[in-house]
Amino acid sequence: MPPAAAGLRFGPVFAAALGVRVATLLLGIALGSRPPDPYQDPRTPHAVRDEIGTGSARLAEAWFRFDADWYLRVARDGYAGAVGDTGRNGTAFLPALPLVFAAADTLGLNRFWAGLLVVNLAGAAAVTGVVRLAERLTGRRDTAWRTFGLLNAFPSAFFLSAPYNESLGLLFTALALNAWLDGRTVRAGLYAGLGSLARLTGVAPGLAALSAWLADDRSRAGLTRAAVLAAGSLGGLALFWAYLGWAVGDPLAGLRSHQAWGRRPLALTNPWYAIESIYDPEVPHWGEAFLVLGSAGLGVRAWRKRGSFWGVLTLVPVGQILLSGTFLSGHRLVLAAVPAFVELADLLRNRLLFGTTAVAFGLAQFVLLNRFVHWQFAG
Repeated sequence: MPPAAAGLRFGPVFAAALGVRVATLLLGIALGSRPPDPYQDPRTPHAVRDEIGTGSARLAEAWFRFDADWYLRVARDGYAGAVGDTGRNGTAFLPALPLVFAAADTLGLNRFWAGLLVVNLAGAAAVTGVVRLAERLTGRRDTAWRTFGLLNAFPSAFFLSAPYNESLGLLFTALALNAWLDGRTVRAGLYAGLGSLARLTGVAPGLAALSAWLADDRSRAGLTRAAVLAAGSLGGLALFWAYLGWAVGDPLAGLRSHQAWGRRPLALTNPWYAIESIYDPEVPHWGEAFLVLGSAGLGVRAWRKRGSFWGVLTLVPVGQILLSGTFLSGHRLVLAAVPAFVELADLLRNRLLFGTTAVAFGLAQFVLLNRFVHWQFAG
């Protein structure tokens, strides 16, 4: 059984995590100020740059790339009005971050700075929650700090500083898991519901609880706990789908819209197409595949070492990626496979192996961040 509470205090871990997020934010701004200028290419989207204009947020304009534009559109125009000219639309994006932007507008705040502030605070709090969870699961403070290093260095971890839903999704999942270990089932369910309003992977805690009940428990009390967490976990997504039904006339519009981003309609053959995407001649996905399949292996280890709950929790994001028919953005989506980071930290007790892995992760993150701020696809 994990310890009743983490020994690591929230404040120092949060301060360290926030320092990493601020450093990442500043690094992105610095890289974005260097050539090449992406706006020399007439095909580069410039709506966000034009909206920022000469305001103070122009300093951080390099962070508003790709999906960030869609979150801003949804906040401004609603789901019915966020429609592009290439068949894409805003229903593909869950509402957590658009609500932050809309709230900033309502309060008269600068939406760009408010969004960056919220996602970076959330990212730091999320990492802190995962680190404390690692200590509880392993009983080792050194493993918790290695989890801190691996999660912050992970190739796609810069998205925890970007105006994307990643930091909010990870935060609510970490809160849900810690509440679950505390025996606060209703609170865990509420956090899980908020998580599924940020990322589709937010349904993982509920599915993990039901699977663990079937595999390990079968008691009436255990079923009640699992059902509460599952109701919260799936309830947030159901609420969003119900809203889409009212706003655009199709509750599943969000799922259908993902096809415009290169994903396939749901089918049993999609895992095979995902494997084929590794060798896509236009955009090969071998890097994403390596990280996703590595996370799957760590999920199996979590299942065997910690129980079915933690294994399923890791494997649900992996399964969602495979069912999409492509490894596209897989390295970003597995940020939600929380136990994978704990298991990797537990494995890398050798300082040389840990250091080598962390440096390799960090270098990959640097390359991807540089691509991202220059309007080159990075996940």
